[in-house]
Amino acid sequence: MALFSARGLSNFISEIRSCPNAEEEQKRIDKELNKLRQKFTQAGALNSYDKKKYAWKLIYIYMLGYDVDFGHMQVINLVSGAKYSEKCLGYLGVSILLKSSDELMTLVVNSILNDLTSPDAAFQCLALCCVANLGGMELCETLAPHVVKLLMSSSSICHVRKKAALCVRRIIPAMPDAILPEELEPRLQTLMEDRHLGVVTSAAGLLQMALTQNPGGYKPLIEICIERLSQLVMNKACPRDYMYYSTPCPWLQIKLLRILQQYGVPEDARLNEKLNDTLRKILGRPSPGKGAKNNAIYAVLFETVNLVIAQGKRADPKLHEQGIQLLARFISVSEPNIRYIGLDSMNRLVRLDGVSDAIKEHKATVIFSLKDADNSVRRRALDLLFAMCDHSNALEIVGELVTYLAVADTIIREEIVLKAAILAERYAKDLRWYVDTVLQLITIAVDKGADVPDDVWHRVVQIVTNNEDLQKYTAEVMFRALEPKHVDETTAKFGAYVIGEFGYLIIEDLDMSSMRQFDVLYQHYSSCSLATKCLILTAFIKMDNLYEDIRPRVLEVFKKCTSHVDLETQQRACEYFTLHHSGDDTMKSVLEPMPVFPDTRESALVVRLRAQQQDAEGEAAPAREEQQGEELKAGDGDLLTIDSPVKGQQPSAFGGLRSPAPVNELDIFGGAPASKPSGVDPAKQSAWFNKIISTNQGVLFENDLLQIGVKQEFRGSQGRLSLFYGNKSPQTLSNVSAVIKPVAFLRVQAEELGNEVASKQQLKQQIMVECMQPFTQPAEMTVTYSFNGQFTTFDLKLPCVATCFLEPVKLTNDDFTKRWAALEGQGREQQEVFASSTKLDAQANIKLLTDTMKFGLGVDASGALALAGTFRTGTAAPTGDKISVGCLVRLEANAQANSYRLTVRAVHPDVSVAVKNILKGVLA
Repeated sequence: MALFSARGLSNFISEIRSCPNAEEEQKRIDKELNKLRQKFTQAGALNSYDKKKYAWKLIYIYMLGYDVDFGHMQVINLVSGAKYSEKCLGYLGVSILLKSSDELMTLVVNSILNDLTSPDAAFQCLALCCVANLGGMELCETLAPHVVKLLMSSSSICHVRKKAALCVRRIIPAMPDAILPEELEPRLQTLMEDRHLGVVTSAAGLLQMALTQNPGGYKPLIEICIERLSQLVMNKACPRDYMYYSTPCPWLQIKLLRILQQYGVPEDARLNEKLNDTLRKILGRPSPGKGAKNNAIYAVLFETVNLVIAQGKRADPKLHEQGIQLLARFISVSEPNIRYIGLDSMNRLVRLDGVSDAIKEHKATVIFSLKDADNSVRRRALDLLFAMCDHSNALEIVGELVTYLAVADTIIREEIVLKAAILAERYAKDLRWYVDTVLQLITIAVDKGADVPDDVWHRVVQIVTNNEDLQKYTAEVMFRALEPKHVDETTAKFGAYVIGEFGYLIIEDLDMSSMRQFDVLYQHYSSCSLATKCLILTAFIKMDNLYEDIRPRVLEVFKKCTSHVDLETQQRACEYFTLHHSGDDTMKSVLEPMPVFPDTRESALVVRLRAQQQDAEGEAAPAREEQQGEELKAGDGDLLTIDSPVKGQQPSAFGGLRSPAPVNELDIFGGAPASKPSGVDPAKQSAWFNKIISTNQGVLFENDLLQIGVKQEFRGSQGRLSLFYGNKSPQTLSNVSAVIKPVAFLRVQAEELGNEVASKQQLKQQIMVECMQPFTQPAEMTVTYSFNGQFTTFDLKLPCVATCFLEPVKLTNDDFTKRWAALEGQGREQQEVFASSTKLDAQANIKLLTDTMKFGLGVDASGALALAGTFRTGTAAPTGDKISVGCLVRLEANAQANSYRLTVRAVHPDVSVAVKNILKGVLA
């Protein structure tokens, strides 16, 4: 940046900084803006000095957060100036004041092109910086060839090569085909071998981006990266300018370590040994001291540990030992940031085989971190304790979590309850201890004002129902828990269900007779919530079926509730009253004991914990708990609603369609090997899929033997799909099954699927779905059938896409414009220009987008379609409301080119990506 000094600018900055309050600052800013507006509109040209001074003032005002609605042309004119100082300031102003999508950018493009092709290297560098800062599809489409040309040129000076590499790194995500991998690889090899470390650092950043686009490519560069890292670490081969507090070029070291994480373990034994020697050297350094100057050393050390973690089982065991020793020192230091990263790294390292025992030696330090003053450190310590728990230390860790719950912050209590309950179930040597622990968790959490999710006691009910030896003990415990006059809502719900279901096992004890059980429950009836009242009524009807001596009192309660103000309570009371008079046989049939719950579904506690972690991290990444060996399996729905198990129906994991006989069992016992269906054109199948999305019905799959049709409807976050499996062959299709692959973003319930489809007949399957979080790719279903002893297996994408869960939002043009501006940046925008295979039809598009896709319709000032919708999920926020994601769309049609420009902005990046891809698929 060229130095510029102006007394007026300095005085203005000093005056702004000396303002005593915001009002005074606003007055001074308004005064200066009025002055600048007059200067720019007055007759006569400004000299170079004044142009730069006023432009600097505008930029400074804008950077303070004030709106600047004039002066842009004066800044743009500086870009085309002949002087370096003017051009430098002009590019800086354009990068700060404008966006790549602004209409004024068309006036800048020609100047950027001229500077990119200029023989002056300084002008080339300025233009490259501007392109890299602004990005954007429009700018990249026009300038990408010229930037790539500078990158590939062997005559460019080092500063131009460095900035060209950074610029291409910015262009590649928007235009992956700007440069082909086979063209980029040899040039990257040359740049990585450059003597100038600035060029090498920029090339390393470009290589990182290229590897994300082509993960399996650029293998020849592994050796160069290892060699470069070895020279920096072993020989400190680094110019003095790049030495940072005795650490040779730490920025390049970090980039190289991250690149090697993407490559994995080198196949060449020589390179692998050289890399291991380098990593041992890094990890063997003495502990850095305090102070900001040591941050670079810490960063290199942590990235080295990340590389060891990324290598997994194939990493050198000595590196695992060194990494654990290093992290053990870090989680004991006084600096909270270092402790946080140390705990987080140890949490990922503990999942590797063979290292958990070494990490358990530092359990006391981790438990001590639970009492840290920093909330984020406490959370990481909780995650690490959860990850390192096993049969050998479960009693101690769960005990510590129960003790810590009493003093924990409100924001973290629910997570502690979930994790302690999961661990108590997973590693319980005695299920009685598990029941006692969960009850203790509920009591402590509620006493401290925390909300305990119903999933916690639902899960205990499942375990107790499936273990007869535990039922009497649980009934006794819950009876004693309900004896006090005042108990919390969760305990009342839990106790009402258990007493109603298993109370008959303890009536032999005079202190727990049927009358005492009724009295204990009834004392909480008047003071509890409506939901708890309903559960107590259900317990009463079950007791009415078992004990004659309490029937008059039960009927009296039902009579009183038949006129209850709450409709749900009133309906239950009326139905139970009628059921009582329907006869003993009917009552016994309806009120049979609950059957054993299927153990083929994932625990609702694990699902809830995963959703919380994904919400906290802002992404729908797979839960960390999935990596911890075998997970607990159980129903994930409300035990007292439609998710209750029914005899004869046992849904598979995640509520998918259960196969009557798994494919692998059929293969083991003599079945023919499974094959893929032949004769299905992928393009045709894709067209079928897009048609279903745009009409909500159609053919999902078809070959010579089988046709699968779909009819679907959606409302909010929920949907219902009807699948029709039609047999087109002259013979019966047997062993028909369909299994939905488990996904975190979709909750699924399905009817049982028949085993056979007779010739020219069809099976119907209903699937209920609920969207739990944003997603980009639809769930898949594996379909299997056999014909003449030959098994066929194939995968199909379910047509449950993001737009299915949209609800329309009506916005005025002004509201749309404001919200559109508010959603700019942070990866929220997705844009693409594509041609249409059919003639553009505006009315058909409007009908598709509003009727089927459920967008609210508007038209912005430029004539483009302005669409607004809300993506609904079934996941509850801390406030109790369902989480939803706002989404805005602009669709511009070019009749001459028969093409569209589609721009999508949403609060969550996954929604932007999904909606853009879906709309492109149905419009192209």
